[in-house]
Amino acid sequence: ALERVAERVRSSEQPVDIVVNNAGLGLKTSFTQNHLETEENAFDLMCRAVLVLSHAAATTMKQRGSGQIINVSSVAGFLAAGSYSAAKAFVTAFTEGLSTELAGTGVTATALCPGFTHTEFHERGEMDVSYLPEFAWLNAPDVVAAGIADARAGKALSVPSLRYKIAAGMLQVAPRFLLRNPLATPKHRR
Repeated sequence: ALERVAERVRSSEQPVDIVVNNAGLGLKTSFTQNHLETEENAFDLMCRAVLVLSHAAATTMKQRGSGQIINVSSVAGFLAAGSYSAAKAFVTAFTEGLSTELAGTGVTATALCPGFTHTEFHERGEMDVSYLPEFAWLNAPDVVAAGIADARAGKALSVPSLRYKIAAGMLQVAPRFLLRNPLATPKHRR
């Protein structure tokens, strides 16, 4: 299925102007308590698919001299909080590097790093987020609008909302030891 999507992205007969890599899933179980196959599937979906589809898009768009790639990451990628966080860190770092490589070609690559967003993501992952205050949540249409605007502006990194921009900025300069799974419960630290 992934290769079919990549073929479609590479099509010169029906060119794709914008590619949005937004597939992902939450991992509610800690790495050592999870099945390796589940972790591998999550890695393939959140990292390998981004790599494959970004390559298809970047090479094709570069030849054409125009296009936008938006890879959906997360502010969780600025934390050291398990394999989900690591996957999103990959997406962010990879996309920032790709953005630099594509500079001056007419093609942009943007890592969209929202915080908690009202979608079905947490429900599908059977994650309890009832403890989060309403102000922590973003609305999906606002996240999409910010990501598209930042991609059009050629920004390598898009963090929607002032509160998450501040949080992401603080996370980027904080000592690494402070970023090691601050949301983990004691049962996950064992």
